[in-house]
Amino acid sequence: MLNILRSIETSLYLIAVSVLIFLAGSIYIPNNLDIFSEVNDKPIFRWLYENKSVLSKSYWIYLQVMLMAALSLNMIVCTVDGLIGKLSARNFIQKVSPHILHIGMLLVLFGHLVSGTSGYKKDYVVTEGQKFSHSDTDVYVDKVDLVEIAGENQKRWRVNMRVESDGHKKSGILQPASPMFFRGVGIFVKSADEQGRTVIGIVRDPGVKWEIAGALIFLLGAGGIFWSRYIKIQI
Repeated sequence: MLNILRSIETSLYLIAVSVLIFLAGSIYIPNNLDIFSEVNDKPIFRWLYENKSVLSKSYWIYLQVMLMAALSLNMIVCTVDGLIGKLSARNFIQKVSPHILHIGMLLVLFGHLVSGTSGYKKDYVVTEGQKFSHSDTDVYVDKVDLVEIAGENQKRWRVNMRVESDGHKKSGILQPASPMFFRGVGIFVKSADEQGRTVIGIVRDPGVKWEIAGALIFLLGAGGIFWSRYIKIQI
């Protein structure tokens, strides 16, 4: 069993099957939009729980989660085996870089797992001068403006907003691609109109720090592989 888990062939088989399942998903989703319309708006495990009655359409997601778990276990075993049994002072960067790359991928997968388990996304339609409450946080939409930007064909919205929770307060002006972050929660303006109505998105993504750390470590491992190959060519 251990030999199977430490084999690179196991990784290749798992990745190949994952690609096939992703292809199946690309067929299921557009043909069943009534079921999958909110799959990107909620943490995946919450979505699966709320849609457990449509297992005949969503079974491929469960299979993909299990394959990602198996691939993670495979990478952990390969990394531990490589770090313990195969490292030496000679060609250290060449030998350790693939394992650093594995660690980065594991952190990215772990980040997705954390977000899929404890994160959330929710949209609110609010009119200028109103407020809404999310969990223990009050969000006030004080003013909604549509302004013209030189060189652009459409108006850009600006929303003056205040947020209060447990004695903590914050205010700011939200614009496209310019959200507000308050106590670990992201507040985004998705759209607005001339009647002062706006769609506010509330997002909690607790795994994003793990994902960013994993991406940086992945780049470090990839850089080590490139460097060791470059040195080998020069020699």
